[in-house]
Amino acid sequence: MQSEPGKTLLRWAYAAVAWLVVSFVWHVQMGVMYEDTMDPDDGTPVWLFLSYDALIVLMSVVGVVCVLATVKPWGRRAPYWLVRAPLWIGCAVLTMRGVPGLVENITTATGLTPHGLLGMEKEAVDTGSWDFWKTMVINGYFFLGAVLLVPATVLSRRRRRTAKATRTVDPARPAQTRS
Repeated sequence: MQSEPGKTLLRWAYAAVAWLVVSFVWHVQMGVMYEDTMDPDDGTPVWLFLSYDALIVLMSVVGVVCVLATVKPWGRRAPYWLVRAPLWIGCAVLTMRGVPGLVENITTATGLTPHGLLGMEKEAVDTGSWDFWKTMVINGYFFLGAVLLVPATVLSRRRRRTAKATRTVDPARPAQTRS
């Protein structure tokens, strides 16, 4: 039977995995249907768009493996840093991408910053446009990723510390000495 902290970690970890799977599927679809996804007027070469998209797909796969490594028995065999480093990098990327974008969308939608958070738009942003709300959904999705991955990462560290602290020596087995 799992402890309550273990169950909490499982919930956060599986929620983060679900978020990463959706990200994976979303970007695979974007890569396959790149002609529909790319804006023909922005001048980005197709190879650059597909390379970026492939990087996101790869990051999603690595994220799923690393998050699952924090809750599955096979993950204990992986070097600690090999699991933790990608998780903390993912937390940083999602937080840096999701929080400012969503803050800008919310302050623009409420009229606090009608020309964007930095005031760089020449005209007031049209908060009724499809592009604005599409950006709001995308920024909200990145924010949600941070909200799910950060607790999963933090709780997995606590679980590891707790597991180390609660290991006991079996009195029936003799202590092993190193030669």
